[in-house]
Amino acid sequence: MTLPTAAFEAGRYVGSIVYVEPAVVKLNLPHGTTSVAPSYSGHRVGRGEVGEFVVIEGETQGILGRITQIRLLDGDRLTVEPARKSEAVTANPIGTVQLLLSIDLATGKISRGILEHPRIGQYAYAAHPDLVKHAVEQNGGEAARFVELAHLPQSPTTRISFPPDAIFGRHCAVLGTTGGGKSWTLARLLGEIARHRGKAILFDPSGEFRTLNERAGHVWLGGQPATADDRRFFVGFPHKHLSESDLFAMFQPSGGSQSPKLREALQSLKLLHLAPELGTDGLLIKAQQAKAPVVNKQREHAAAIREPGAAYDITKLADQIYEECVFPTGGFQNNPNPASWGGADVNGRGYCTTLVSRISVLVHSAEMAPVFAPGALADLTVVIQQFLADDRYSILRVSMEDLPFEHHTRELVANALGHHLIKLARRGAFKDKPLIVALDEAHQFLNKSIGDEFNRVRLESFGLIAKEGRKYGLHAPLATQRPRDIPEDVLSQMGMFIVHRLINEKDRQIVEQACGSLDASAASFLPILGQGEALVIGLDTPMTMPVQILRPVNPPDSTPAAIWR
Repeated sequence: MTLPTAAFEAGRYVGSIVYVEPAVVKLNLPHGTTSVAPSYSGHRVGRGEVGEFVVIEGETQGILGRITQIRLLDGDRLTVEPARKSEAVTANPIGTVQLLLSIDLATGKISRGILEHPRIGQYAYAAHPDLVKHAVEQNGGEAARFVELAHLPQSPTTRISFPPDAIFGRHCAVLGTTGGGKSWTLARLLGEIARHRGKAILFDPSGEFRTLNERAGHVWLGGQPATADDRRFFVGFPHKHLSESDLFAMFQPSGGSQSPKLREALQSLKLLHLAPELGTDGLLIKAQQAKAPVVNKQREHAAAIREPGAAYDITKLADQIYEECVFPTGGFQNNPNPASWGGADVNGRGYCTTLVSRISVLVHSAEMAPVFAPGALADLTVVIQQFLADDRYSILRVSMEDLPFEHHTRELVANALGHHLIKLARRGAFKDKPLIVALDEAHQFLNKSIGDEFNRVRLESFGLIAKEGRKYGLHAPLATQRPRDIPEDVLSQMGMFIVHRLINEKDRQIVEQACGSLDASAASFLPILGQGEALVIGLDTPMTMPVQILRPVNPPDSTPAAIWR
């Protein structure tokens, strides 16, 4: 490894060191009051600008740093006023430089930390863009497989690329306020995945990634064709993929009388799917019926009934709840018959009326059809399996823009999909071909509990992917405008942060706590980053890096509706 360019050139001279601390130096900036920055070898040279990278000369090591502050001594403040320009006075700006890393001048090797501190009087030079690029891309590896993500803000021709493992290997978080460019960044990452023939599934809650077309397939979960010529591919997510706790959170049974009846009704319908001869018009009638045939079949199919994804007819659920409202013992008061159920429990049915009404409305609503009445719609889990086996596509976008929020449907379905993917991962499905699961608007699905105190469900599937998916070949880039809503234990699993403009102070504090290498001076740039600008902070990057994200091949449709037309 060698340096791509000379580290010290006279035309890039910035100033001399006058003050040294362990992590900070101060230097004279003789050109700091120049109104126009010059160019050298085709590159702009600031020679004293906040945010500018400088390299400090040493005997065996060069030190890369960033100017974080520039000021004039009190006695020199008036020397820059127009009225004093004609006088023989000279301004003497002082710049504060944060020391970032060391560069071996002989080998070009990059080292974290400062191996050889500068001395008073040593020179500092504006860092050549190629030298900064070299410092960031010092991980090695096959350059052709790198993810081309950004360029230096002051040098559009200097592209910054990262190894795929540096971005996706330990997961990635794309953070930023609305309008900062996080969707732009996510689209850029997806484009690079497609370019390298990887595999990624994108959960798109807003529909803004409908513009993806390079090796991308699109499915719509929720909604209906707008016209007869609508060629969108609508899919369903059958209710059998929802766990019992998911259904409880959706239907909200009371803890006393309704929950037991709902649980019994679900078990009865699953049993009828396996032993239809027990049923009458799709229902398991219990009133005044013998228990033995049902109990024997329950024992025979116990494992299949408990199996996740067991099929049943949910359209019969409301009526089956009423059929569960029977007295536990048949016969008469003076001659009970424990071998059969008793008659209908009218009071019990009355207690379940509100639950039955809720279920009937939900199961038969048009908005919930992809879950409760998918009909001829393809099962999304089957579509995912087909996508994984089809080399023609690299991206599968699952549009959830028309999936309703009511009754927590969107959150529960996304959570169930996450559980499905982590289950596939544990079976080794992604060991040979890793899968990237990109989640836009991640704050909708993480760190949330839904349901009441009796039926509370934690949305934890994508948290599980972040915590343990990496060892199974399942990786999760997350994009959100609300970092404070992402669990701390999930953020701690992120190996790279791409942080766009953050205005909220709590969000900035969360990012500072999650990124050990983000110091206060670098964090101070977060509220003033421009559109598309970001700070890249990662375990495999030796320093916090300000970049301008490259234009995606297919930019997202993030334009809001015009207020005035």
